[in-house]
Amino acid sequence: MKIQATLLSVIIITVFMALLLLYVNRKLKAFDPLSKPTGIVLLVITFAEMIDNMVRGKTNERVAKYLTPYIMSVAMYIFLANIAGLFALETPTSNYSVTLVLGALTCILIEVYSFRERGVKGYIKSWFEPLAPFVLLNVLSKISTLLSLSLRLFGNILSGGILMSVIYQMLGSISKLIPVIGKFNIVGVIVAPVLHFYFDLFSGVMQAFIFITLTISFIGKELPNS
Repeated sequence: MKIQATLLSVIIITVFMALLLLYVNRKLKAFDPLSKPTGIVLLVITFAEMIDNMVRGKTNERVAKYLTPYIMSVAMYIFLANIAGLFALETPTSNYSVTLVLGALTCILIEVYSFRERGVKGYIKSWFEPLAPFVLLNVLSKISTLLSLSLRLFGNILSGGILMSVIYQMLGSISKLIPVIGKFNIVGVIVAPVLHFYFDLFSGVMQAFIFITLTISFIGKELPNS
C-alpha cells in the first residue's frame, strides 16, 4: 500500500514539474531581455544563476554547460518530494528506493564525467590510484558515495516524518486534558503549522541543497585540475 502511495506521489510530482516547466518556458520565451525581470521570470533567473555558479565553482565550463540543468531539475524534484506531506501525499524521499535511485544517478554521472574528462586510459588508471592494490578501496569508495547520498536524504526525511507523528500524538494527549474541546486536537492545530514550517519547508529546502551540493562536489572531485 505504501509503495502504491509513493508511486502515486512520484507521478503527481513529475506531472506537476512538467507542467511547471512548460509554463516557465512559455514565460521565458515571451520575456523581453532588455526589460527588468519580475515575478516567476526573476525567480527562475535567480535560481538558475545560483545553481550555475555552484556548478562552475566546483567543476569547469564544459561540465557546467550540461550539469547545471540536471542539478536544477534534481533540486526541484527533491524539494517538491520533501514537502509532499503538506499536500496529503506520501513523501517519496521517505522511501529508500527513491533516494537510492537519486543517489545512483549521481554516481553514474560521476563515472560518466570522469570518463569523459580523463579518457579511457586515465579513467582505468583512476581505479588503481595511487597503487594497484588500492583498487578494492576505490570500489568501496564508490559504494560509500552511493550509500552516503541515499541514506542521508532518506534518513533525514524519514526521521522528520516520524518525529512529526510522535509530536501529533503527544499534542493530542495534551488536548484531551482541555474540557469540551479536548476531543479535537486543538493544541496540534495551533502548534503544528510552526513545526511543519521547520520539518517540511525549511528541512525540505536544506536537504535538497545538501544533496545537490554533495553531488556537485563529488563530480568535481573526479575532474582533473578542478
